[in-house]
Amino acid sequence: MSENKTDFYSQVERLGAVTAIPVLLVLGPLIGYFAGNWIDKKFQLFPWFTLVFLVLGFVASAREIYQLLKRVWKEK
Repeated sequence: MSENKTDFYSQVERLGAVTAIPVLLVLGPLIGYFAGNWIDKKFQLFPWFTLVFLVLGFVASAREIYQLLKRVWKEK
C-alpha cells in the first residue's frame, strides 16, 4: 500500500515538473523583452538591448527546461 502511495506521489511530482515547461517558455523571453526594452528606452538605443535580452531570455528558459527534464529523468 505505501509503495503505491510513494509511486503515485512520484508521478504527481513529475507531472508538476513537466507542466512547468510552458510557463518557463513564456516567462524567460517576456522578462528579457521587458528588461531590454526598459534599458533601450532609458538610453535611447532601441532595439539592441531588447533583442539581446530577448535572446538571453530564450537561452535561460531552454537551460532551465533542460535542467528540469534532466532532474525528472534521473528520478525514474
